[in-house]
Amino acid sequence: MSSILIAGATGLIGSTVLQFALADARYTKVVVLARRPLGLSHPKLVEWTHPELLEGLRSERVDAAVCCLGTTIRNVGGDQAKFIHVDKDLVVGLGRWAKAQGVPVMCVVSAIGADAGSRIFYNRVKGEMEQDLKVLGLPALHLFHPSILTGPRKEKRFGERVGIVLGQLFAPLLPARYKPMPHDVLAKALLNATDRSPGGTHTYREIRELAGIRS
Repeated sequence: MSSILIAGATGLIGSTVLQFALADARYTKVVVLARRPLGLSHPKLVEWTHPELLEGLRSERVDAAVCCLGTTIRNVGGDQAKFIHVDKDLVVGLGRWAKAQGVPVMCVVSAIGADAGSRIFYNRVKGEMEQDLKVLGLPALHLFHPSILTGPRKEKRFGERVGIVLGQLFAPLLPARYKPMPHDVLAKALLNATDRSPGGTHTYREIRELAGIRS
């Protein structure tokens, strides 16, 4: 492993993946795909920027791609088309680029409950995204299904905070896959999956194992 591309490096998970990747001796080159410069400086860091995110992609192969792109329906003002653009179209577009460049492994943060046939809009979009990625025939595709994520988010999400409190309170009673997931555990698992083949779908226990947590 020598080079990795990270998309969505300004969010909770993506920024943590970036932090860990820059400190990880496995990577000599860390490419960030973003709409604007991050304002960071590091010997390993290379930024591919363009206001239309995917237009920033270059005809250069990397050894792994990690996709942490995602938004909320609130952040796009309730516009479902905008949500689909971020959570499906951009992710699948990145997958097409990875396939064309011969990227050996792609890791994608999806969501628990992702199902292309779901009546729930959020779950359906995530499921359709996964379905479209699988059709591409990527050499190794890792799909991550965390439950509610815990960590220092920049934006305030009241409903999510309530879910975290309740999830932590009732964690001993919940099936493992529904337990709150610490953001740094997910970030470590994403990085560790970049040198694993074949791919697969990972929920709570698998994510913790990929992060090196055995208990």
